[in-house]
Amino acid sequence: MWHVMETNAQRVYLYSLIGITLLGLGITALLAAVVSGSIVSTSLFFIYAILLQPPELPSTETLFLVGSGAGTCILTLLLWGEQHAPAHSIRAVNATHIQEDKHPELMNTVQLVAHQVSTPVPDIYIAPIETPFSFTTGFRPQTARLVISEGLLSILDQSEVEAVMAHEVAHIKNRDMVVMTIASLPIGATKRIFRLFSDSTVGVKYGQPSRADSTDLFITVGLILILPIWIVAVLCWAALSRTREFTADSGAISITGDPASLATALEKIDTTLSERPSTDLRNADISPLSIVEPPQKQPDFGGLPLPTRRLNWLVKTHPNTERRIKRLRKKRL
Repeated sequence: MWHVMETNAQRVYLYSLIGITLLGLGITALLAAVVSGSIVSTSLFFIYAILLQPPELPSTETLFLVGSGAGTCILTLLLWGEQHAPAHSIRAVNATHIQEDKHPELMNTVQLVAHQVSTPVPDIYIAPIETPFSFTTGFRPQTARLVISEGLLSILDQSEVEAVMAHEVAHIKNRDMVVMTIASLPIGATKRIFRLFSDSTVGVKYGQPSRADSTDLFITVGLILILPIWIVAVLCWAALSRTREFTADSGAISITGDPASLATALEKIDTTLSERPSTDLRNADISPLSIVEPPQKQPDFGGLPLPTRRLNWLVKTHPNTERRIKRLRKKRL
């Protein structure tokens, strides 16, 4: 049975935070699209005026309407492009779908956890990567996909694997996948563009190129021109992401009744990531999805490198792992 750990007041606060954040990020994306659309339409009209020299130039109202229409098209294309995000995340780590006859213990664990919270059993994928990580992707519980690395399975015992799977299933139950996908729309566009020009992504390693396209470029230009709003959007997105991780931790405890196993699992993953540095996830789009955020070579602010690591806590997508572990060890069911 699904036991809700948060009080009614906490749930109201959480839902209010999600609603306000999504509204703010939606407005940010719309503003960025309209600004970039206005630039495109103005540029085209300028070229039109120079080449054809019409007797009358378009009015300001016409330019605004055309710019708004172009911005709406850009935003629609950005939303449309996100339908490929789950498949891209899986291909980025070369994960393969496992059948029931392979990894039966893992399959049974995921099925048991999912049935406890009346959630559809997600498709399970194994990534042949030593870096320990797990994440969920998809837009609905019915189409959820759970990705686990071989490195994670190799360092955790059965109770810890169950705790991690409960954490991921809690994300599915809470529909965090669609919430964070919507929330990351404008931020994700800028990250893809800046990374395309500055560094390779893990996907290239497995023949999966960056998803950055002209739509992302337009959104990025628009966000740069509304820089203060973009800064607030990045901070809100990061704060929401950290909140969802705390909530998933609480959900995992509700499912397994074993906070100690999740705490030791997080400790092992965090220690392994620190002792065995890997570039597998550092610059990948899936880094914010992983159960523990991998250490970054160069922390960034919406794709732009931060001037100092001291500011990194502002834009971290995960709470400090030590803090999560302390919270878990204080839990008493």
